[in-house]
Amino acid sequence: MTGALVYLTARSAANRVATQVARLRSPRYLLALVFGVGWLVFIVSQQRRTPSVLVAGDWVVPGGTLVALGLVIWAWISGGDGRALLFSAAEVTFLFPAPLTRRVLVHYKLLSNQPLVLLNVVIWTLLARRGSIGVSPVFRAVAIWTLITTLSLHRLGAALVRTSLVEHGRFGLRHRVVSVVALVAAAAALVWGARDVLPPMLAALRGDEPTLHDAVIRALDHPILSVVLWPFRAMVQPLGVNGAAEWRAAMLPAVGLLLLHYVWVIRSDAAFEEAAAEASLARARRTATGGTAARRVALGGRPPSAPVFPLRPTGWPATALLWKNLAAVLRWRRARAAAVGLFAAGAIVWSASSTDPSGTLAQMAGALALTWLAFAVVLGPQWIRNDLRGDLAHAELLRSYPLRGWAIVASETAASALTLTLLELALATIACLALFYDPTVQVGFGPRGRRRLLGEAVFLLPAINFMAMLIHNGAAVLFPGWIRIGIAAKGVEALGQRLLATSVFLVLLGVLLLVPGEAYLVVFEACRRTLGPASFWPAFFAGLVILSLEAIVLARWLGGAFERMDPSDLRT
Repeated sequence: MTGALVYLTARSAANRVATQVARLRSPRYLLALVFGVGWLVFIVSQQRRTPSVLVAGDWVVPGGTLVALGLVIWAWISGGDGRALLFSAAEVTFLFPAPLTRRVLVHYKLLSNQPLVLLNVVIWTLLARRGSIGVSPVFRAVAIWTLITTLSLHRLGAALVRTSLVEHGRFGLRHRVVSVVALVAAAAALVWGARDVLPPMLAALRGDEPTLHDAVIRALDHPILSVVLWPFRAMVQPLGVNGAAEWRAAMLPAVGLLLLHYVWVIRSDAAFEEAAAEASLARARRTATGGTAARRVALGGRPPSAPVFPLRPTGWPATALLWKNLAAVLRWRRARAAAVGLFAAGAIVWSASSTDPSGTLAQMAGALALTWLAFAVVLGPQWIRNDLRGDLAHAELLRSYPLRGWAIVASETAASALTLTLLELALATIACLALFYDPTVQVGFGPRGRRRLLGEAVFLLPAINFMAMLIHNGAAVLFPGWIRIGIAAKGVEALGQRLLATSVFLVLLGVLLLVPGEAYLVVFEACRRTLGPASFWPAFFAGLVILSLEAIVLARWLGGAFERMDPSDLRT
């Protein structure tokens, strides 16, 4: 049966490529592919002309070690990558009843994920050119494949361990003793060693780059941290060598770590199955005895997650659509992990800013938060899709509700706009906390002015985000053949489609912001002589009112288009 699964994987990959090639007959896919390939060619050509910004000289191993450590820590915090073992409906229907062992199915799924890994290997091999990594392209590709596969297996193993502990409690812990003990010991060692190395590294951040490099090297050579960080260093060591002999010597421990992770995933899956069987048996026994506790266990052992806000049986029906889309975000594990990460980052940044206002760490955190805020404003409407782009596949069901088209468009759009606004406000708050006491930053004219800017963002960002989401949802309503409905696409073709959509989106958003901007300038000039600096406020709210009126008109127009659209246009 293993040969049959290898044949199935090969044919599935070939059919996927053939399907994508056949899609090139459509201008939508052809133009997206041209944009995606053009962008990758531009990035690679820039890498050849300019020094690499990804890795440089002596930073390959220490920088890669810290990045690998961060990815592993985030895998345990966010829950890993349990999606790697998700099977499609067809696979469940045909493969699960077949005479196949669980281990064979796991091997099949891991093998079917390799095309995506190989695509990432090709991209990173081109980006990490020979000028910054001193091995040949073939050796470089093998080392990158080993690194990516090992990290992927670790994320999968972390997901299996976390799922087993959460779902099965003490039964899962019984089968995870080795993994849990190793995790606790590694975390304790990291905390213990961080007490010695963090002060010198923070002090080095105020100096030049060689000083920081030396501080990182000393941290990696710490007696305790060197033991804990050895696996991460071994994974990236093949990328920091020169010559074939050194590469072969460095690949031995890297391949050994890859094999250990493979065995760990296989054993973790077996332990998960055993813990599930024990927990199911215990649940059946408790259910048979009756009682409130038994009924709670029989229903899954955990109470359902709390809703965003109580949904009453009566009221405006469009509220239910908003409630549904917001609840979907809260039940998304990555969204909860991102919220926890942003809160922790805010606390750390505030502590660093209050103790050393002009320190490099606070300035770097503020600049990074502002950079991500700019990315969220420009690319956020592409990332967050809990709106019509996810629900338009059920257009007939939506139109059967007792709602006008504009109400459906407005409620669906409001959910994604609110989600994006909360993310942007969190990033803006982190930037404000990082630069709050910094005397070298003149933006906002001091702490009071920066608080004012943050308050203005609370009013301005929801309106801009609602308008931005209306543009993307309007594109899905007006041109359903050009917008992917449901889960966002992946790959080079999807990259080109996002570039094309972002370019058109920025032009349309700029046009729609012209009138509010003109209203702001007119009111500001009219009030400047009488109100002075305070004329900003009437001008600000005048522009905000005009922007809101534009959003209302656009939502009503798109609602009419939604009522008239043909659902057959969605079958592309």
